[in-house]
Amino acid sequence: MKKGLLLAGAVFSLGIFTQSANAVTIRVSDEQVLKFGFRGIIDATLKDKRDAEDKSDLVFGHREARVWAKYRLNKIISFGFQAQLGKAAEPEIFDSFINLALAPEFNIIAGSYKVPFQRHSGLQSGWTVLFPTGPTYGRVAGIRHIFTNPMADRLPGSGSRSPGLTLWGNIADGMFKYYVGIFDGSDEDKTEKFQKTGFAARVQFTPTMLGYKAEKGYVLKNVYVGKKDVLTVGLSYALQPYGGQMEDQTSWGFDLLWEQKFGTVVPNFQIGYVSHSDWRGYKDDDRIGWLVQGQLLYDQKVFLGKPAIVAKYVRSECDGEGCEDINGNKPKLTTWGIGINYYIKGPTNRISLAVDNVSLDDATTDQDDSYTDVTLTIFYNF
Repeated sequence: MKKGLLLAGAVFSLGIFTQSANAVTIRVSDEQVLKFGFRGIIDATLKDKRDAEDKSDLVFGHREARVWAKYRLNKIISFGFQAQLGKAAEPEIFDSFINLALAPEFNIIAGSYKVPFQRHSGLQSGWTVLFPTGPTYGRVAGIRHIFTNPMADRLPGSGSRSPGLTLWGNIADGMFKYYVGIFDGSDEDKTEKFQKTGFAARVQFTPTMLGYKAEKGYVLKNVYVGKKDVLTVGLSYALQPYGGQMEDQTSWGFDLLWEQKFGTVVPNFQIGYVSHSDWRGYKDDDRIGWLVQGQLLYDQKVFLGKPAIVAKYVRSECDGEGCEDINGNKPKLTTWGIGINYYIKGPTNRISLAVDNVSLDDATTDQDDSYTDVTLTIFYNF
């Protein structure tokens, strides 16, 4: 009862305050802390025509309008939750997990959460993506970029999250970081094709001895808007076994992030690479992807926010006989992008304008093999 009165008093008094991360924070006691907020993305996209029956059109919409909460019970136990309304007005739960912080070097997270693979393939925070339309924008004839969660069991509506359990931690004050996880959300059926328990591992290195700051949280940001200098290199591996006549899928990932402040100029540069063998259990369906992107931020307010220019290159290729099309061609999907970010409050409250050119090479399709979209986006997080 006493704690309930404290919580009510906090809600209806000045006990509610906003942190730098824009979350509402309620302190029930010295140890018990509740943070919650709302976030979403609003788009206005001028879509280029996709085929002879289509035409260029302006499309408005929203995506990922969510409510989220984090609760720290004590120094060891904390919980996380995130959900949004689905198409049928039913809530879709993306994050629901418990984390046990037994030591900085040893944490245990269990529930539904982002799979620890390559930075741009699920582990990144979607509200800090460097390019507003993200690393997987662009699809032609059903072919899309492969920077995605390699696990077969995924939560509905969220390709980056899977149910599982992961050990993770920071070593030497974050100079080294590791993740080792298992993921499984399906009941195996010996008479049908099925996925078995998947495994994912990631290690990353930050040269903190050179003055760079470690990324100590579970989820990784892609931009820090000049708040800290970061240089991180990550290497990832995933194994998704399948039953029946299917093959075991193996995936590798590499990523690099560098952001450093030089006076009023903050460059950000990223490289990403993924390689999947026997994708989704199909023999010789091998795929690889490359990503290079960067940003140049002017670290001074111009009216309400800080402006930045951003560019990206993403390429995904078929690299095996199993992903050839009906004429034996091996598709190659490429996206070039340029844009402007206008950061109003940190990386998660901003206005962005993006131009994406998507093209498909070496593929049999009755659709146009290239198009250019222009997207105006508002990110909000409070």
